Amino acid sequence: MDAGDVKLGQVFSNDHVNEIPLFQRPYVWDQTENWAPLWRDVVAAARDVETESESGSGVLSDSTYFLGAVVIHQRPMRAKRLDASHIIDGQQRMTTLQVLIAALRAVAASRNDNTANKFKALTENSADVVDEEFPQDKYKVWPLPQDRDSYFWAVREPGDDSPPPDADHRLIRARQWFEEQITTWLDEPAASPSRLQYMHGALVHKVQIVKITLGSSDHPQVIFEALNHRGVRLAAADLVKNLLFYAVEEQGDGALAESLLLNSWLVLDSKEWRREVTTGRIKRALVDLLFSYWLSVKIEDEVVVDSLFSEFSRWLEGTEEAAADIIREMRAYADVYALLMEEPVTTATGRLVATMRATGTNTPWPVLLALHSKSGVPLDQLELAASSIDSYMMRRGVADLTTKDYNRIFVGVLKMVIKADPSSAGTAVATSLGAHTAESRLWPSNEEFKEALERPGLYDRMYRARLRSMLVAIENHLSSPMDVGGSLRDPNDANLNIEHVMPQKWAEFWPLDPGATDVEVEHRESSIHRLGNLTLATTKLNPSMSNKAWAEKRPILQDKSLVKLTTGSILASPDLAKMDDDTWRESWDEARITARTSYLAKLAQEIWPGPPVISENAQAE
Repeated sequence: MDAGDVKLGQVFSNDHVNEIPLFQRPYVWDQTENWAPLWRDVVAAARDVETESESGSGVLSDSTYFLGAVVIHQRPMRAKRLDASHIIDGQQRMTTLQVLIAALRAVAASRNDNTANKFKALTENSADVVDEEFPQDKYKVWPLPQDRDSYFWAVREPGDDSPPPDADHRLIRARQWFEEQITTWLDEPAASPSRLQYMHGALVHKVQIVKITLGSSDHPQVIFEALNHRGVRLAAADLVKNLLFYAVEEQGDGALAESLLLNSWLVLDSKEWRREVTTGRIKRALVDLLFSYWLSVKIEDEVVVDSLFSEFSRWLEGTEEAAADIIREMRAYADVYALLMEEPVTTATGRLVATMRATGTNTPWPVLLALHSKSGVPLDQLELAASSIDSYMMRRGVADLTTKDYNRIFVGVLKMVIKADPSSAGTAVATSLGAHTAESRLWPSNEEFKEALERPGLYDRMYRARLRSMLVAIENHLSSPMDVGGSLRDPNDANLNIEHVMPQKWAEFWPLDPGATDVEVEHRESSIHRLGNLTLATTKLNPSMSNKAWAEKRPILQDKSLVKLTTGSILASPDLAKMDDDTWRESWDEARITARTSYLAKLAQEIWPGPPVISENAQAE
């Protein structure tokens, strides 16, 4: 390894191609954190050149502006090609500088300033040394495939008025932003007409970087990992990508690398996969979560995102699988995940996925991905698996049982799925979950589930997102086949709100008779948060309307809660009430809440069936 301070002019003046290797992430720099500070630095350097040039001596001082470090690894010489290096670290900075210089060239050309050709020499190699078979050697920096169209537009020649290929791409926006800043800077009052000359001098003589050149014995991938703290922090997926694509080269499959990037990996660099999702109280990149699920399947154990890269490195070192095949498999898992996220709530799988999203539950994901990636699993077994997981978690949630052991529980389920015959994979899930007898892992029985559903205080006792998911599932269960695809609800719909029919502030707005006994008061109090007093409203009710007397609230509730939960069991008599509709909706009291609670509890038991009967020798703690 050789390191030293170099002027930017030394880096970009030679005929040389700085290639961004495929394992690098796409361009991610932005205005606030990156472009603006860089622009401030080069403007400060240009002002120094201006001051020193217009001084009596006209001699430039040794003062410099440090823009960070760049790590390069020399590529082997190739016939008819220019010398080239891989940018192991600093690719974001090098790319941005090229865009900045291209913007300076364009502005200079528009003003007929003779610095335009000087700036061109810092972005393009000499035409007479570029072989016609390899026109890509024209550029000082050669970007990743997914950035190329936008990069070519950002460094295009002056006079090219072609529209940008992707107006939202950061390289496009960088070029536009720099051009605006340059124009504003040049047009400042009393600005020197030689400012572009001073800027060129600053870039060549004042701007400095630390250039680290790796030797033949240095491992580029290790250096890349060690420099992870630089610039915009890398996600775990970026490090995994780096390791895999380096392994592709090492295993002799370099010819496949670009195809693997474009056809398998590229979608994983998209905004959708890079968006942050909340797990617990922590935000994670979705792609990092996906890889942790995939790796959990590979090693049949829990993988925490914080240790994803170290766990992956350890696994990769010990596996005989080809890196190219691993990349393809990871993409296949991403496609399976995307399909599962689109699964309609008319299926058990769709209902489970919707509930997992609504409640932020991620522990079953490796099991689901393993099941849907396993060849030959029948649809009924996939549905049985989803129904079992959904019932297990819903029943435990209603019973207010702990979720702390879910990671180990679902690792056990995962192992059962992996070794199960495809024809019985769903049965393996149900059997694994149903075999537990300890309270921390128990799948509540029908009696236990019914008792928990009918027990007072469900609203206070139950995690709100899971309670809403339960009410949504009951609502969908009540919908007729004619409603499928039309009015079925999703628990992630932000417009759905849980509403109390009898208001929580009942003492103020729905008071009992003055002579009510303590028993009656206690009965009223215990009824408020029971299942039978809860419904869904498609629009959040105004508190003043929510607290109105029943005669006034009933039409409001009917208008705001156009759901079967309300129309079929609050505004009409449920099956278990043994009361005609007119009599039923005359009032709303404790007796009706009790009757509706029993009715909804019955429906819940139909939706979330109990655990299978497990023989004693199959039970597990």
